[in-house]
Amino acid sequence: MFRSSFVRRCVAKEIAKPGAGSAVLTDKDRPFALVQREVETIKGHIQQLVVNRHNEVLDHAGSYALAAGGKLMRPALVALMAHALSPAELSQRWRTEPISSLDHLPQNSINPFLRLAEVTELIHTASLVHDDVIDNSDTRRGRLALHRVYDAKRAVLAGDYLLARASFYIATLQVPRVVILMTTALEELTAGELMQMDGCFDVDRYEQKSFCKTASLIANSLASAAVLADSGNEQLETTAFEFGKHLGIAFQIVDDCLDITGDEKDLGKPKLADMKEGIATLPVLLAARQDVRVDEAVRRRFTQEGDSEYCLSVVEKSGAVAEAMARADEHCKLGIEQLSTLRPSPARDSLENALALVLNRRA
Repeated sequence: MFRSSFVRRCVAKEIAKPGAGSAVLTDKDRPFALVQREVETIKGHIQQLVVNRHNEVLDHAGSYALAAGGKLMRPALVALMAHALSPAELSQRWRTEPISSLDHLPQNSINPFLRLAEVTELIHTASLVHDDVIDNSDTRRGRLALHRVYDAKRAVLAGDYLLARASFYIATLQVPRVVILMTTALEELTAGELMQMDGCFDVDRYEQKSFCKTASLIANSLASAAVLADSGNEQLETTAFEFGKHLGIAFQIVDDCLDITGDEKDLGKPKLADMKEGIATLPVLLAARQDVRVDEAVRRRFTQEGDSEYCLSVVEKSGAVAEAMARADEHCKLGIEQLSTLRPSPARDSLENALALVLNRRA
Protein backbone atom coordinates (compact mmCIF):
# COMPACT_ATOMS: atom_id res chain seq x y z
CA MET A 1 0.00 0.00 0.00
CA PHE A 2 1.00 3.62 -0.50
CA ARG A 3 2.44 5.12 2.66
CA SER A 4 1.35 8.61 3.69
CA SER A 5 4.66 9.01 5.53
CA PHE A 6 6.22 9.73 2.15
CA VAL A 7 5.17 13.34 2.45
CA ARG A 8 7.24 13.83 5.58
CA ARG A 9 10.31 13.20 3.46
CA CYS A 10 9.19 15.63 0.75
CA VAL A 11 10.24 18.83 2.49
CA ALA A 12 11.11 21.78 0.31
CA LYS A 13 14.86 21.14 0.22
CA GLU A 14 14.49 17.47 -0.58
CA ILE A 15 12.08 17.06 -3.46
CA ALA A 16 14.52 18.62 -5.89
CA LYS A 17 17.28 16.14 -5.08
CA PRO A 18 17.71 12.99 -7.19
CA GLY A 19 16.60 10.00 -5.18
CA ALA A 20 14.92 12.08 -2.48
CA GLY A 21 11.72 10.92 -0.83
CA SER A 22 10.77 7.28 -0.98
CA ALA A 23 12.84 4.63 -2.72
CA VAL A 24 13.23 4.81 -6.48
CA LEU A 25 10.74 2.54 -8.22
CA THR A 26 12.30 -0.62 -9.67
CA ASP A 27 11.49 -1.95 -13.14
CA LYS A 28 9.10 -4.40 -11.51
CA ASP A 29 7.25 -1.56 -9.82
CA ARG A 30 7.02 0.74 -12.84
CA PRO A 31 3.30 1.45 -12.93
CA PHE A 32 2.93 1.57 -16.71
CA ALA A 33 5.06 -1.48 -17.55
CA LEU A 34 1.91 -3.61 -17.61
CA VAL A 35 0.52 -1.64 -20.56
CA GLN A 36 3.75 -0.92 -22.39
CA ARG A 37 2.51 -2.80 -25.47
CA GLU A 38 -0.65 -0.74 -25.58
CA VAL A 39 1.23 2.52 -25.13
CA GLU A 40 3.71 1.61 -27.88
CA THR A 41 0.78 0.80 -30.15
CA ILE A 42 -0.77 4.20 -29.44
CA LYS A 43 2.55 5.97 -29.97
CA GLY A 44 2.97 4.32 -33.36
CA HIS A 45 -0.59 4.97 -34.51
CA ILE A 46 -1.82 8.27 -33.11
CA GLN A 47 -0.35 10.49 -35.83
CA GLN A 48 -2.46 8.66 -38.39
CA LEU A 49 -5.52 10.18 -36.73
CA VAL A 50 -4.51 13.72 -37.69
CA VAL A 51 -3.43 13.19 -41.30
CA ASN A 52 -4.99 15.91 -43.46
CA ARG A 53 -4.51 15.56 -47.20
CA HIS A 54 -6.46 18.75 -47.91
CA ASN A 55 -4.41 21.24 -45.93
CA GLU A 56 -0.64 21.19 -45.65
CA VAL A 57 -0.48 23.32 -42.50
CA LEU A 58 -2.96 21.21 -40.55
CA ASP A 59 -1.28 18.03 -41.72
CA HIS A 60 2.17 19.14 -40.62
CA ALA A 61 1.02 20.95 -37.46
CA GLY A 62 -0.88 17.94 -36.16
CA SER A 63 2.03 15.65 -36.83
CA TYR A 64 4.52 18.12 -35.31
CA ALA A 65 2.54 18.55 -32.09
CA LEU A 66 2.19 14.80 -31.55
CA ALA A 67 5.73 13.91 -32.63
CA ALA A 68 7.17 15.59 -29.53
CA GLY A 69 5.96 12.56 -27.60
CA GLY A 70 5.74 13.12 -23.88
CA LYS A 71 5.06 10.75 -21.02
CA LEU A 72 1.76 9.43 -22.49
CA MET A 73 0.60 9.14 -18.89
CA ARG A 74 -3.06 9.69 -19.72
CA PRO A 75 -3.30 6.94 -22.36
CA ALA A 76 -1.42 4.60 -20.04
CA LEU A 77 -3.89 5.29 -17.25
CA VAL A 78 -6.82 4.59 -19.57
CA ALA A 79 -5.25 1.29 -20.62
CA LEU A 80 -4.57 0.31 -17.00
CA MET A 81 -8.13 1.15 -15.98
CA ALA A 82 -9.40 -0.96 -18.90
CA HIS A 83 -7.43 -3.92 -17.57
CA ALA A 84 -8.50 -3.28 -13.97
CA LEU A 85 -12.20 -3.17 -14.85
CA SER A 86 -12.31 -6.08 -17.29
CA PRO A 87 -12.63 -9.81 -16.55
CA ALA A 88 -9.28 -11.36 -15.65
CA GLU A 89 -9.26 -13.74 -18.62
CA LEU A 90 -9.85 -10.93 -21.13
CA SER A 91 -7.19 -8.74 -19.51
CA GLN A 92 -4.71 -11.62 -19.74
CA ARG A 93 -5.55 -12.16 -23.43
CA TRP A 94 -4.84 -8.48 -24.16
CA ARG A 95 -1.45 -8.88 -22.51
CA THR A 96 -0.44 -11.94 -24.53
CA GLU A 97 -2.02 -11.60 -27.98
CA PRO A 98 0.04 -9.68 -30.55
CA ILE A 99 -1.05 -6.12 -31.29
CA SER A 100 -0.25 -5.14 -34.87
CA SER A 101 -2.34 -1.98 -35.14
CA LEU A 102 -5.50 -0.51 -33.74
CA ASP A 103 -7.31 -1.11 -36.99
CA HIS A 104 -6.61 -4.86 -36.96
CA LEU A 105 -7.44 -5.77 -33.39
CA PRO A 106 -9.97 -8.58 -32.97
CA GLN A 107 -13.63 -7.74 -32.49
CA ASN A 108 -14.61 -7.20 -28.82
CA SER A 109 -10.96 -6.73 -27.91
CA ILE A 110 -9.26 -3.66 -26.47
CA ASN A 111 -9.88 -1.53 -29.57
CA PRO A 112 -12.45 0.84 -27.96
CA PHE A 113 -10.19 1.38 -24.93
CA LEU A 114 -7.16 2.14 -27.06
CA ARG A 115 -9.20 4.48 -29.20
CA LEU A 116 -10.34 6.24 -26.02
CA ALA A 117 -6.71 6.44 -24.88
CA GLU A 118 -5.72 8.03 -28.19
CA VAL A 119 -8.54 10.55 -27.97
CA THR A 120 -7.42 11.49 -24.48
CA GLU A 121 -3.90 12.21 -25.74
CA LEU A 122 -5.24 14.22 -28.69
CA ILE A 123 -7.22 16.45 -26.32
CA HIS A 124 -4.26 16.84 -23.99
CA THR A 125 -1.94 17.76 -26.87
CA ALA A 126 -4.43 20.29 -28.22
CA SER A 127 -4.63 21.92 -24.78
CA LEU A 128 -0.81 22.21 -24.70
CA VAL A 129 -0.79 23.90 -28.11
CA HIS A 130 -3.36 26.43 -26.88
CA ASP A 131 -1.58 26.88 -23.54
CA ASP A 132 1.68 27.73 -25.28
CA VAL A 133 -0.06 30.46 -27.26
CA ILE A 134 -1.74 31.88 -24.15
CA ASP A 135 1.48 31.73 -22.10
CA ASN A 136 3.66 32.88 -25.02
CA SER A 137 5.98 29.93 -24.37
CA ASP A 138 8.93 29.49 -26.72
CA THR A 139 9.42 25.75 -26.32
CA ARG A 140 7.47 22.59 -25.63
CA ARG A 141 9.16 19.26 -24.80
CA GLY A 142 12.54 20.55 -25.93
CA ARG A 143 11.37 21.84 -29.32
CA LEU A 144 9.97 25.09 -30.64
CA ALA A 145 6.36 25.58 -29.60
CA LEU A 146 3.97 25.26 -32.53
CA HIS A 147 3.16 28.98 -32.59
CA ARG A 148 6.91 29.65 -32.99
CA VAL A 149 7.01 27.32 -35.99
CA TYR A 150 4.04 29.10 -37.58
CA ASP A 151 2.28 31.92 -35.76
CA ALA A 152 -0.32 32.25 -33.01
CA LYS A 153 -3.33 32.21 -35.32
CA ARG A 154 -2.27 29.06 -37.14
CA ALA A 155 -1.31 27.37 -33.87
CA VAL A 156 -4.75 28.07 -32.40
CA LEU A 157 -6.40 26.66 -35.51
CA ALA A 158 -4.13 23.61 -35.36
CA GLY A 159 -5.16 23.06 -31.74
CA ASP A 160 -8.78 23.36 -32.81
CA TYR A 161 -8.12 20.78 -35.53
CA LEU A 162 -6.74 18.32 -32.97
CA LEU A 163 -9.87 18.82 -30.87
CA ALA A 164 -12.05 18.28 -33.94
CA ARG A 165 -10.29 15.00 -34.70
CA ALA A 166 -10.65 13.96 -31.08
CA SER A 167 -14.38 14.72 -31.21
CA PHE A 168 -14.73 12.69 -34.39
CA TYR A 169 -13.11 9.64 -32.85
CA ILE A 170 -15.16 10.02 -29.67
CA ALA A 171 -18.23 9.79 -31.89
CA THR A 172 -16.92 6.65 -33.62
CA LEU A 173 -17.10 4.80 -30.29
CA GLN A 174 -20.90 5.16 -30.61
CA VAL A 175 -21.46 5.26 -26.85
CA PRO A 176 -23.56 8.32 -25.88
CA ARG A 177 -22.40 8.32 -22.26
CA VAL A 178 -18.75 8.46 -23.38
CA VAL A 179 -19.59 11.38 -25.66
CA ILE A 180 -21.09 13.22 -22.68
CA LEU A 181 -18.14 12.52 -20.41
CA MET A 182 -15.42 13.46 -22.88
CA THR A 183 -17.14 16.61 -24.13
CA THR A 184 -17.62 17.60 -20.49
CA ALA A 185 -13.85 17.31 -20.12
CA LEU A 186 -13.42 19.64 -23.11
CA GLU A 187 -15.77 22.18 -21.56
CA GLU A 188 -14.01 22.04 -18.21
CA LEU A 189 -10.58 22.42 -19.81
CA THR A 190 -11.76 25.72 -21.26
CA ALA A 191 -13.28 26.81 -17.95
CA GLY A 192 -10.08 25.95 -16.11
CA GLU A 193 -7.96 27.99 -18.48
CA LEU A 194 -10.25 30.98 -18.05
CA MET A 195 -10.14 30.61 -14.27
CA GLN A 196 -6.35 30.67 -14.40
CA MET A 197 -6.39 33.74 -16.64
CA ASP A 198 -8.79 35.53 -14.30
CA GLY A 199 -6.67 34.57 -11.29
CA CYS A 200 -6.98 32.14 -8.39
CA PHE A 201 -6.48 34.06 -5.16
CA ASP A 202 -7.53 31.44 -2.63
CA VAL A 203 -7.00 27.71 -2.10
CA ASP A 204 -10.61 26.67 -2.85
CA ARG A 205 -10.63 28.37 -6.25
CA TYR A 206 -7.19 26.96 -6.95
CA GLU A 207 -8.44 23.43 -6.35
CA GLN A 208 -11.45 24.02 -8.59
CA LYS A 209 -9.17 25.37 -11.32
CA SER A 210 -6.81 22.42 -10.94
CA PHE A 211 -9.68 20.00 -11.33
CA CYS A 212 -10.93 21.69 -14.50
CA LYS A 213 -7.55 22.32 -16.09
CA THR A 214 -5.72 19.12 -15.17
CA ALA A 215 -7.84 16.49 -13.44
CA SER A 216 -11.08 16.60 -15.42
CA LEU A 217 -9.63 15.05 -18.58
CA ILE A 218 -8.07 12.21 -16.57
CA ALA A 219 -11.22 11.67 -14.49
CA ASN A 220 -13.63 11.70 -17.42
CA SER A 221 -11.46 9.50 -19.63
CA LEU A 222 -11.17 6.89 -16.85
CA ALA A 223 -14.91 7.12 -16.24
CA SER A 224 -15.37 6.54 -19.98
CA ALA A 225 -13.21 3.42 -19.70
CA ALA A 226 -15.57 2.21 -16.98
CA VAL A 227 -18.55 2.81 -19.27
CA LEU A 228 -16.90 0.81 -22.04
CA ALA A 229 -16.11 -1.99 -19.61
CA ASP A 230 -19.55 -2.19 -17.98
CA SER A 231 -22.13 0.16 -19.42
CA GLY A 232 -24.75 1.27 -16.90
CA ASN A 233 -22.66 0.46 -13.83
CA GLU A 234 -22.80 3.89 -12.21
CA GLN A 235 -20.76 2.84 -9.18
CA LEU A 236 -17.90 1.65 -11.36
CA GLU A 237 -18.02 4.88 -13.35
CA THR A 238 -17.93 6.94 -10.16
CA THR A 239 -15.01 4.94 -8.79
CA ALA A 240 -12.95 5.46 -11.95
CA PHE A 241 -13.87 9.16 -12.06
CA GLU A 242 -12.96 9.81 -8.43
CA PHE A 243 -9.64 7.99 -8.76
CA GLY A 244 -8.76 10.10 -11.81
CA LYS A 245 -9.85 13.29 -10.08
CA HIS A 246 -7.63 12.75 -7.06
CA LEU A 247 -4.65 11.62 -9.13
CA GLY A 248 -5.02 14.65 -11.41
CA ILE A 249 -5.20 17.17 -8.58
CA ALA A 250 -2.21 15.56 -6.86
CA PHE A 251 -0.32 15.72 -10.16
CA GLN A 252 -1.00 19.46 -10.43
CA ILE A 253 0.03 20.14 -6.82
CA VAL A 254 3.35 18.34 -7.32
CA ASP A 255 3.84 20.28 -10.55
CA ASP A 256 3.41 23.50 -8.56
CA CYS A 257 5.97 22.38 -5.99
CA LEU A 258 8.48 21.44 -8.68
CA ASP A 259 8.11 24.89 -10.22
CA ILE A 260 9.62 26.21 -6.99
CA THR A 261 12.04 23.48 -5.90
CA GLY A 262 12.72 21.39 -9.00
CA ASP A 263 15.88 21.14 -11.07
CA GLU A 264 15.65 23.04 -14.34
CA LYS A 265 17.48 20.25 -16.19
CA ASP A 266 14.84 17.75 -15.06
CA LEU A 267 11.96 20.14 -15.66
CA GLY A 268 13.12 21.15 -19.12
CA LYS A 269 11.95 24.71 -18.43
CA PRO A 270 12.90 27.63 -16.17
CA LYS A 271 11.89 27.50 -12.51
CA LEU A 272 9.37 29.99 -11.09
CA ALA A 273 7.69 30.13 -14.49
CA ASP A 274 4.25 30.38 -12.88
CA MET A 275 4.99 33.52 -10.86
CA LYS A 276 6.60 35.08 -13.92
CA GLU A 277 3.27 34.51 -15.69
CA GLY A 278 1.35 36.00 -12.76
CA ILE A 279 -0.01 32.62 -11.66
CA ALA A 280 -0.28 31.82 -7.95
CA THR A 281 0.36 28.15 -7.25
CA LEU A 282 -0.65 26.24 -4.15
CA PRO A 283 2.55 26.77 -2.09
CA VAL A 284 2.28 30.53 -2.66
CA LEU A 285 -1.42 30.55 -1.79
CA LEU A 286 -0.69 28.65 1.42
CA ALA A 287 2.03 31.17 2.27
CA ALA A 288 -0.44 33.99 1.54
CA ARG A 289 -2.62 32.71 4.39
CA GLN A 290 0.23 33.50 6.76
CA ASP A 291 1.61 36.72 5.27
CA VAL A 292 -0.47 39.66 4.10
CA ARG A 293 2.31 40.91 1.81
CA VAL A 294 2.26 37.62 -0.05
CA ASP A 295 -1.52 37.86 -0.38
CA GLU A 296 -1.20 41.37 -1.82
CA ALA A 297 1.45 40.19 -4.29
CA VAL A 298 -0.79 37.30 -5.37
CA ARG A 299 -3.71 39.64 -6.04
CA ARG A 300 -1.64 42.02 -8.15
CA ARG A 301 -0.15 39.07 -10.07
CA PHE A 302 3.44 39.65 -8.81
CA THR A 303 3.70 42.80 -10.93
CA GLN A 304 5.54 44.92 -8.37
CA GLU A 305 9.31 44.74 -8.29
CA GLY A 306 10.49 42.26 -5.67
CA ASP A 307 7.13 40.46 -5.38
CA SER A 308 8.40 37.11 -6.62
CA GLU A 309 11.54 37.19 -4.51
CA TYR A 310 9.63 38.07 -1.35
CA CYS A 311 6.97 35.41 -1.94
CA LEU A 312 9.63 32.78 -2.58
CA SER A 313 11.38 33.63 0.69
CA VAL A 314 8.14 33.29 2.65
CA VAL A 315 7.31 30.00 0.92
CA GLU A 316 10.71 28.62 1.92
CA LYS A 317 10.52 29.84 5.54
CA SER A 318 6.90 28.82 6.11
CA GLY A 319 7.18 25.21 4.93
CA ALA A 320 4.47 25.83 2.36
CA VAL A 321 5.91 23.30 -0.09
CA ALA A 322 5.76 20.51 2.50
CA GLU A 323 2.20 21.58 3.34
CA ALA A 324 1.26 21.46 -0.33
CA MET A 325 2.82 18.01 -0.66
CA ALA A 326 0.75 16.91 2.33
CA ARG A 327 -2.36 17.93 0.40
CA ALA A 328 -1.17 15.95 -2.61
CA ASP A 329 -0.64 13.00 -0.29
CA GLU A 330 -4.22 13.29 0.96
CA HIS A 331 -5.54 13.20 -2.59
CA CYS A 332 -3.47 10.08 -3.26
CA LYS A 333 -4.89 8.38 -0.18
CA LEU A 334 -8.40 9.21 -1.40
CA GLY A 335 -7.48 7.70 -4.77
CA ILE A 336 -6.36 4.50 -3.06
CA GLU A 337 -9.67 4.32 -1.22
CA GLN A 338 -11.43 4.29 -4.58
CA LEU A 339 -9.17 1.52 -5.90
CA SER A 340 -9.92 -0.63 -2.85
CA THR A 341 -13.42 -1.23 -4.24
CA LEU A 342 -12.02 -2.93 -7.38
CA ARG A 343 -11.10 -6.61 -7.62
CA PRO A 344 -7.45 -7.36 -6.82
CA SER A 345 -5.35 -7.49 -9.99
CA PRO A 346 -1.94 -6.46 -11.34
CA ALA A 347 -3.65 -3.53 -13.08
CA ARG A 348 -5.16 -2.28 -9.82
CA ASP A 349 -1.72 -2.51 -8.19
CA SER A 350 -0.24 -0.56 -11.10
CA LEU A 351 -2.83 2.18 -10.70
CA GLU A 352 -1.87 2.44 -7.05
CA ASN A 353 1.80 2.62 -8.04
CA ALA A 354 0.90 5.44 -10.43
CA LEU A 355 -0.08 7.51 -7.41
CA ALA A 356 3.35 6.90 -5.89
CA LEU A 357 4.94 7.89 -9.19
CA VAL A 358 3.02 11.18 -9.16
CA LEU A 359 4.50 12.08 -5.78
CA ASN A 360 7.99 10.84 -6.61
CA ARG A 361 8.38 12.58 -9.96
CA ARG A 362 10.97 15.28 -10.54
CA ALA A 363 9.73 16.54 -13.90
